[in-house]
Amino acid sequence: MPNLFVYIRRGFKRKIKVNFLNFREIPDFLVVSPGGCGSISLIKYLDNFGKSNLYFERKYQFFGLGHIYKPAKFLFNNKVKVIIIKRNFEDIYNSMVSRGFIKISLNSFGDPLPFIYKNILKDEKKLKKKYLTYLEKFYFNWEKYYPELILKVTYPQLYKDLDCKIKIKNFLSIKKNNFLNNFPKFERYNQDKDFIDPSTILMKSIHNDL
Repeated sequence: MPNLFVYIRRGFKRKIKVNFLNFREIPDFLVVSPGGCGSISLIKYLDNFGKSNLYFERKYQFFGLGHIYKPAKFLFNNKVKVIIIKRNFEDIYNSMVSRGFIKISLNSFGDPLPFIYKNILKDEKKLKKKYLTYLEKFYFNWEKYYPELILKVTYPQLYKDLDCKIKIKNFLSIKKNNFLNNFPKFERYNQDKDFIDPSTILMKSIHNDL
């Protein structure tokens, strides 16, 4: 299984990129989640209102900016606003399993051995425990960020509740009147045989080498 060694390199590379995150420009804001939280629709929509995730992924080829597992010094130093999306841990895990993203997700958390309980030991319980531990660390890390510069929203409520949409609008100081009217609607994925995950489509459009 030589292909599995790719994950080791990716895991260590991810740690370096997150720890030393640095751009020549300052984001207006970022949307961050561990994955499985319906973040793609929000990221795509907010791309219309400032230099955010997609701008920096395209320009600086920083894969998975929306899944950085802790606030880097660059964000602290430049006081970047961050929207954190939360969701029930069981639902996050089930979403990632159903879409086949567990190893990729663990890699995004900086785990260099995401395949141990999936491909070698084949222990679903330990895999799940490991994944949930990383989720706890993810949200714990973000608790350390400036409280006045972070907005916590919950999926799928952020697409359903008007109050949540208004909080996002106010947090980002968006003045455009059509912001609420054009806000994405809540939609569940129809994972039939022809289903292609929206995050995969988006990333392929940004990173031609994927």
